[in-house]
Amino acid sequence: MKISPTLVVILAVAIFIAAITPFDVAFSAATLGSTWLRVLLVAALALRGAYFADRIGLRLSAAGIKTQILVGASGALIVALYVAMIDTVLFRHALPADYVQLFHANSLQNRFLYFMFRAFNENVIYRLFLFSTLAWLLTCAAKVVKVASLPPYLLWAAMIAVQSINIAINVTAFAPDPLAFSTLSYDLLRYVVPGVGWVWLFYRYDFVTTEIAAVGSHLFLQPILGAALG
Repeated sequence: MKISPTLVVILAVAIFIAAITPFDVAFSAATLGSTWLRVLLVAALALRGAYFADRIGLRLSAAGIKTQILVGASGALIVALYVAMIDTVLFRHALPADYVQLFHANSLQNRFLYFMFRAFNENVIYRLFLFSTLAWLLTCAAKVVKVASLPPYLLWAAMIAVQSINIAINVTAFAPDPLAFSTLSYDLLRYVVPGVGWVWLFYRYDFVTTEIAAVGSHLFLQPILGAALG
């Protein structure tokens, strides 16, 4: 695996964000509150993920800048509108009070910074590292070289599993106990579905497209939710 300019940029941004705050629950626990451990771990995850991605035909940047921007921006808008519908129409009555309070207590600028930084490193941890690693293991088990050669059911199972792990750690684990069906339904529609979409963009296009889409979605989503819930 070559250390490409794209990988250098991904590493630089991920390290900068990790140095500020861990965001992710599992990442925070693993690094014991140490800035240096966060920096080292996120770099290791990005490098290992890029290594496995390269081995199985996933790419950091391959679609071309125009395609990346067009597809990424389109995906960002579509997911933002979808999530806004979930939060402001389908589940408005069931939103946790602390979630709604977030839009009262934090300015749009602060929410941009928080959610966009979080989205970037979430992609590094769960899409670049975890998905690439899981997909590589599946290609080994299936005795194929490229992830595109996997049976579709295995590929989609991997995409769903990766995002489900993310949400189980960072969202569902903090839900009221016992866990209600409505909470699971909300988590599935609100968090798992968009996350699977980000993984699919990585598989179908490249990692840069995923970052543009996932990070960029908050440019649309935060103003909408701020107006509706704030």
